[in-house]
Amino acid sequence: MEQKIEIINNWNLNKIFNELENGNMKIPRFQRGYVWERSKIVRLLNSIYKQYPIGSFFIWVASTEYKHFCREITELGLPENPESNTYSFILDGQQRITSLFVALKNKILNNTDYSTICFNLEKKEFQIPRLKNEKHNIPAWKLFDRTAYGDVYADYVLNDRSKADIWRDCQQIFTDYPISIIKSLKMDLDQVVSIFERINQGGKRLSLFDLVHASSWSAKFDLREKICAFNDETNVKSFGGIENEVFTQSIALNEFGDCRNYNQLHLTADTCDRLWNVTTECLRIAIDYIKTLGVSFIDFIPYNSFLPILQYYFFTSNHKSIKSEHKESIENWFWTATFSQRYSSSSLTRMKEDAEWISKLSHGENVENVFNVSLTLKELTKIRMQNTSVVKNGILCLLALEKPVDFDNGLQVTLNKTNVSKLNSKENHHFFPYSLMQRFGTDNNGINSLLNFAFISARLRAYP
Repeated sequence: MEQKIEIINNWNLNKIFNELENGNMKIPRFQRGYVWERSKIVRLLNSIYKQYPIGSFFIWVASTEYKHFCREITELGLPENPESNTYSFILDGQQRITSLFVALKNKILNNTDYSTICFNLEKKEFQIPRLKNEKHNIPAWKLFDRTAYGDVYADYVLNDRSKADIWRDCQQIFTDYPISIIKSLKMDLDQVVSIFERINQGGKRLSLFDLVHASSWSAKFDLREKICAFNDETNVKSFGGIENEVFTQSIALNEFGDCRNYNQLHLTADTCDRLWNVTTECLRIAIDYIKTLGVSFIDFIPYNSFLPILQYYFFTSNHKSIKSEHKESIENWFWTATFSQRYSSSSLTRMKEDAEWISKLSHGENVENVFNVSLTLKELTKIRMQNTSVVKNGILCLLALEKPVDFDNGLQVTLNKTNVSKLNSKENHHFFPYSLMQRFGTDNNGINSLLNFAFISARLRAYP
């Protein structure tokens, strides 16, 4: 089996700094910005001084085709092009690496002067001095500046040999401190994204959308802001809004015909800007169309993945509605994809396959794209209204298409985000109440089964 990672234990801080200064080690754009405060850097330096472990650094080695992934920190004055002709992207550890670099290489970042971090020879610890007249505070950066280090050492040799020894030992500890590097070997982008999504970034796990947003951001185009504005439109808002990934998948489909991770992460600000208006117009049409399939609002949709595929039909065909000869094929695809639970695994690969079908359809090749459905009554009985289920949402769409009416007056129940905001709300009612559980020989699970469900209006919520 081909080895995917290499663990290197013979690096030190000088090696890390050299890689940064040679332009080889880079921060990818999808990493968040530098956020550590000086007090946190002080704790990191003291951990090294005490020879405590500070964790490994995970590095993704990539070719120069990923140049657009680099997020350059101009204040650090590092070269843009790598000396090694490959990039070593920091997937985990950029806060620690940046902290060590700014503190030990005398840098200013985000208008913060890190030269104030000192090593106190008397206390034998790193600190930010509170008193200007406190003695024996040596700026930490002098440990890695040969001239400055030598001047400090020579001065203390003449005046206080014991403190000279402390200074020498501190420098030796930092020079010899072993750094553990986990380096990727021949990993494709999808694998790297999967790894990165599992790395906890300061308590917040970044999603694929976070990565795409960062890699496609520019001063003129902010994908997150565009999405917020779209979801704030009256018609979209009443539908319940659209998830972020629908937009990145849609744009990737429209640009590449494929929305797998690799293609989403290759979206640029220029591409997103160029395709934004046409993609969002196709999404508006897709929303209007999917309502005709019983998706009264977004909570009813079996898969969010349906929206990128449907908008792709309008994008590739340049039509404003489904052509009559395509209507049956698309409806069959929608229902069989729902009840076969097609997108429950390998969803992006399945979307690529369905996008290829849509492209053929919109260009005149009318072929079926249906999937085997094998649902039993027993399986349906086990589906609970309070649980997330693709099949449940499909059933809700079928019920919505029947235009449900109230039991007492026969008036149609309004199904929208304002009236039925939650699937366990009182507008979703039991045919048979809890009081009849014993008579029917069932329990809470049976009473809350999907098959014991009906829509009612808000007006009837006061009735038992």
